[in-house]
Amino acid sequence: PLVPLRDMVVFPHMMAPFVVGRESSIRALEAALANTSKRLFLAAQKDPQLDDPKPEDIYSVGVVATVAQSSKLPNGHIKVMVEGVGRARIAAFEEREGHFGVSVEALPARAADPSELKEYMGKVLGLFEQYAKLSHTLAFEGLAASLKIDDPDRFADILSANLVVSTAEKQTLLEAASAQERLQKLQDLLEVEIEKFNIERRINVKVKKQMEKAQKEYYL
Repeated sequence: PLVPLRDMVVFPHMMAPFVVGRESSIRALEAALANTSKRLFLAAQKDPQLDDPKPEDIYSVGVVATVAQSSKLPNGHIKVMVEGVGRARIAAFEEREGHFGVSVEALPARAADPSELKEYMGKVLGLFEQYAKLSHTLAFEGLAASLKIDDPDRFADILSANLVVSTAEKQTLLEAASAQERLQKLQDLLEVEIEKFNIERRINVKVKKQMEKAQKEYYL
């Protein structure tokens, strides 16, 4: 069963909560829960404003996920917690009763030698720590323990899931074929986001100085 996501990308190995409200998505979720595997396919919409996305409106690469928890809300919507299992690409759509089903082909991680990427992982981790401190929205200390791993794929996915960037940018990270490619994209994104914070800070300092100067001149 397919559940299209608005403004959200779920990564492998990640736990992600969200609320299912559309009738078609509720039916897809119910179909997943009726199966012993509780598996569904999650893929982001290209346009989050669409209420009834068609196959062409949904990114072809998404994640196979397992429903870990679900609870019905008073308004009829369902709150779920899912765990990403692995990347996959939609091979075909099938219109089922009230929702879409998809057949998918797994996108296995390309083998990566952790020893070769260790230095690269350290560099990206340093950038992420700097980014987290500048953003004031991420608690790096809380993530630090989960990032002490040797698996480059898992490491890159944890960072990707916690970056506060657009859905399109997260989608490019999900679609990256190898850990090395994902780490390169993460480095590029982090450098851009850090520069944005630095520019914003410089502007704020400049504006503050100008306001203080104007205030001083006013008093004089």
